[in-house]
Amino acid sequence: MSTDIGIVVLSGALPLLGVLIGSGSTILVQRSSARESRLQAEAERRQAQRAEIKNAIESYLKIAQHLQSQLWSREHGGEVLDIPPIVEQIWLAHAHVDIICTEILRTPLTEHALALHEVARHEEQYPDYWAHVLPRKLALHDAIRKELGWQDDEASIERRLSVLRDQALSGRNHISMETQPRRQEQSLEQSHPDFEQPGP
Repeated sequence: MSTDIGIVVLSGALPLLGVLIGSGSTILVQRSSARESRLQAEAERRQAQRAEIKNAIESYLKIAQHLQSQLWSREHGGEVLDIPPIVEQIWLAHAHVDIICTEILRTPLTEHALALHEVARHEEQYPDYWAHVLPRKLALHDAIRKELGWQDDEASIERRLSVLRDQALSGRNHISMETQPRRQEQSLEQSHPDFEQPGP
């Protein structure tokens, strides 16, 4: 008699236990999916920011190269466009980069723009303008490489996303395995009509 009562209690408890385990696994999967979404959004935001900074830097370098060409032409007696407007373009492009860049780039960028400004506006003080500009240009290029060197961060985010996807998949598989015994039990009931389900 006690054995029958134990079977009844066990039969009633097993489905409830399965529901609890399944609910816990579902919550885990949902949390993993939410974390994956946040990481994905962060990766996309960083990529968009990187693209914006890269475009601004490219615009600045293009204007700087144009000014350097005019300075070279001036130094060698060639035809020169009106240099002051180009200097103003340099500072406008500088402001665009300065607003969105980090501290890594800000100081080398300003020193480079200031060097171009000085040699463009005060020709008599810089007979060899390139000797004054070159060290600032090299420092600027080094800072640009550091500013845009986010590949490692992006790869780290991708690895974290991959782990979260694996965890979510594992959670789904766990839910599937928890539901299999119940399905087998139902199949057994259908294949054996004489099997009586314990009462409440």
